[in-house]
Amino acid sequence: MTKPFHYHQREKCLQATSSITNSFKYSSLFFGILITNPILAEELPTKVTSQEPVYKPFKEPPTEPLTDSTFQSWVDDTQLSISDSIQEYGASFDHFVGKNEDEAPMSNRSYLRIRLKNRYTHREDFDPDASVYLKLDLPHTKKNWKLIFETDPDDFDRLEDKERSISSNSANGLNSPIGGVRLQGRKLGEWKTNIDLGVKLKWPLDPFARADLRRVDQISFNWTSRFKQEIFYYHSKGPGSLSSLDLYYSRRDDPSTILKLSSNLQYLDTDNNWEYVQQAEIIDRVNDYNLVQYSIGISADSRPSYSITNSWVSVGWKHRLYKQWLYLTITPELDFQDKFNYKINPGIMVELELFFSSDGGIDRLKRTIPTP
Repeated sequence: MTKPFHYHQREKCLQATSSITNSFKYSSLFFGILITNPILAEELPTKVTSQEPVYKPFKEPPTEPLTDSTFQSWVDDTQLSISDSIQEYGASFDHFVGKNEDEAPMSNRSYLRIRLKNRYTHREDFDPDASVYLKLDLPHTKKNWKLIFETDPDDFDRLEDKERSISSNSANGLNSPIGGVRLQGRKLGEWKTNIDLGVKLKWPLDPFARADLRRVDQISFNWTSRFKQEIFYYHSKGPGSLSSLDLYYSRRDDPSTILKLSSNLQYLDTDNNWEYVQQAEIIDRVNDYNLVQYSIGISADSRPSYSITNSWVSVGWKHRLYKQWLYLTITPELDFQDKFNYKINPGIMVELELFFSSDGGIDRLKRTIPTP
């Protein structure tokens, strides 16, 4: 029996409605995972030392389970595949360089970090930035060598940009990736050292050397100090140095909140300029998914004449979006810069970080006081 025309029209409407419903379902799942789903984050145990804050685990209220995890599975599989590849490359190179036949395999802590950063201020242009950092661990080498690769090294960036972790707008930046080896963790008495040797990966190749020394002292029951001296040299740009003194305070009854006072001095031979930055920060880990960081600071230059170049106030919110490898940071800020006659310059920075590691990720919310 032939069905009437209006019956076929009704069938088409029902099919269209079903397609729209399915599209809405998958779109909701996509945005839910990336933005508002901390319940999917795995709760991994955190190793705690006497100097590390102790945090109470944060529990979300029970919710209805997701009925469709296709996108989540694809995200997990992709992250796991990249992490395994990084670990395999690191382990293979480590075995080739440093493993003896009678040695047992060792844990490899190689990882890849991708950082996407966008900053906008009222009186300046929109400033996008992206960087990749790769570290291949070589645990079998007797002197603790590591391979490093950076697409956006900050050695010749302005000191303020370094200390505030903002996108660099320095004309003297390297603007080229570098690769090399790092001798890490060597001790000279009470000092710990790192030494980097490598080249800037741009023809003609530009060799460089970097070294830093640091020392940590326990001043009192609640106060700790750290002094760090960095020296770097690039064949095309010459030498530079950075000196830093940090003071840390944390109450024993509230170790999740840290006060940090820092003084920093940098000299770059390329512009014969001394830069100074003084900053005070309060770092508060709210729970396992959120960290809030308050900052106030001032910067100054020695050329063309000594002057205050900027002062600022900012509040950064870092959120663990998914497990321990996807993080979002939003930082509203107020700047008072000399190039704008110290008029208020509001702005905001949004940063997305992705970590690929066979250990399951990196706890970017973890803040500790250094130990001697």
